[in-house]
Amino acid sequence: MVFGHSDRGRSGVVDPVTLKILVAGGFGAGKTTLVGAVSEIKPLRTEELLSEAGRPVDDIGGVEGKTTTTVAMDFGRITLREDLVLYLFGTPGQDRFWFL
Repeated sequence: MVFGHSDRGRSGVVDPVTLKILVAGGFGAGKTTLVGAVSEIKPLRTEELLSEAGRPVDDIGGVEGKTTTTVAMDFGRITLREDLVLYLFGTPGQDRFWFL
């Protein structure tokens, strides 16, 4: 008996399974760094400089040297096999972006 992936009628072509991984955590935890370090493509980053306007709202305790923050989502991709692709999404870590 032969085992293999179904090609759904197309010879030699396999539709990849795609999985989404959400990387979430607190401000300064390393989400952007993780997505950038493991992505096989140049990651999409939405980092901006920390501003004075955010100072009263954003807690930078423990990461006082941090100068940027993710304001939307980071995105990266990892192909584990021809038929398995992971999409990575890094969320902002600041409390004011919790709804994302």
